[in-house]
Amino acid sequence: MSGMPALNDPALHWESRYKRNCFVYIVIYGLLGAVTGITNNTLVSYLDLAAPKVVTGLNIYTAIGSVLMAIMLIYIHKTGYKKVLVVAPILTIATMLAMIFTENTQIIAISYALLTAGVGIYDFMYPLMYSVYVPRKIRTFMMSAVMITNLVTQAIVTFFGGKVVVWVFSKIMGIGYDKASVLSGNQAHMTGSTLHNYITSYKSVIYIAIGFTILAFICSLFLKERPSDYTETEAELAERKAKKAVNFKMLAQKDIVLFVTFLALIRVGAYLVTPYFPIYLNNFLHIQRGTVSTIITLQTFAMLIGYTFAPWLEKKLGSIVSISVMTLSCTPLMLLMAKGNIFGSNVAIAIGIVLFLRSGLVNASMPVQQSLQMALVPKNLRPAFSSLTTIVNAVVGIGVGLFTSLFLLKDPSGYAIAYYIAAGFYVVACILLLILKKKYNRIMEKESEEEKIERKQEEQAEKKEEQEA
Repeated sequence: MSGMPALNDPALHWESRYKRNCFVYIVIYGLLGAVTGITNNTLVSYLDLAAPKVVTGLNIYTAIGSVLMAIMLIYIHKTGYKKVLVVAPILTIATMLAMIFTENTQIIAISYALLTAGVGIYDFMYPLMYSVYVPRKIRTFMMSAVMITNLVTQAIVTFFGGKVVVWVFSKIMGIGYDKASVLSGNQAHMTGSTLHNYITSYKSVIYIAIGFTILAFICSLFLKERPSDYTETEAELAERKAKKAVNFKMLAQKDIVLFVTFLALIRVGAYLVTPYFPIYLNNFLHIQRGTVSTIITLQTFAMLIGYTFAPWLEKKLGSIVSISVMTLSCTPLMLLMAKGNIFGSNVAIAIGIVLFLRSGLVNASMPVQQSLQMALVPKNLRPAFSSLTTIVNAVVGIGVGLFTSLFLLKDPSGYAIAYYIAAGFYVVACILLLILKKKYNRIMEKESEEEKIERKQEEQAEKKEEQEA
């Protein structure tokens, strides 16, 4: 791997306010990683006990959350980033409290949809912010940095999340940790007070997620933004008009449609398997709850390792080739996941290794993908483009949710079949993406005209502030 770029290099023309906001967001996203370590793992297992009907249609509620995110993204050019990052944690806290204190399935379903919007919006904020705040030459590096921070905290909390559940369960039941761990591997046989105590132990971890969300809210107050960060300035507008007006028809161009189709196909594969990792490992491969947390933690560390290689991959292979090669390389591992039962008594070790490799490979190009998709459209259309991809994700989520709840997951074998289907979608998606190789493979290597204007205007604004001071 190439060395870390010199972030203080004057040649980058990286303004101090931009840099400050980037590092504040790294802290915020790190805290959200801790929240995600609970909502993507412990919370799903909790819902499988408290509201199983919600879990079988999980993707439908995720899709509803995606629609809400799309609406928020459409208005970012008016509200700015900071207001969204202040409101999102409040929404997240309210929904988690609702899921703790109610047994009503409808309320839990609505709360989960809102939670998806509150937590998920953070995944869209840093590509938007960093496409403005970070010089293009180090953008993939900074994308990797913010994503790695998120994953480190996610991995740590995921690792301890399941173990805290078992520990609290053992204390409530008055039994040893080992005995409680064995019981957690067969939750289907729990009844009465045992089941009630097990559900209660999950709630204690959700409270931890609420604590991290409060800290994220506090950090968001330290962001400093200007309207020019999320709307076009007069100079940028004049530049765009001189080159013919850019309008929303750009989003219907062939290259954009092709890239969005690629994202949609990948999302189908992800929706089929990712939400159900804890359930598949715990309920159907009968891996103990604490061990499941360890496996998912190792998977998260694999993502972290993959992210660190993203700048190197982009430099050596280019954007399009990096994304295609890494995604294709994980498909054989998906097929092994589907055959998890063949490993017998070694299933925990074998599946742990397979998930580790799959996660590292498929995520190695994710920072490259995030940088690339923001470079496909001008600044004024980036929120709309993010909104478009979110709406597409929502449509995909509803389709996959209906498919899983009405057909695929009616039988336990469906959790394994999902991996075969996902692998097929990954292959088709990568073939389509390679069509864009000639035009976009090396797009991230040069500063755009729009970015030059933004940089000059920020330099002028900072000089003016210094003079006034």
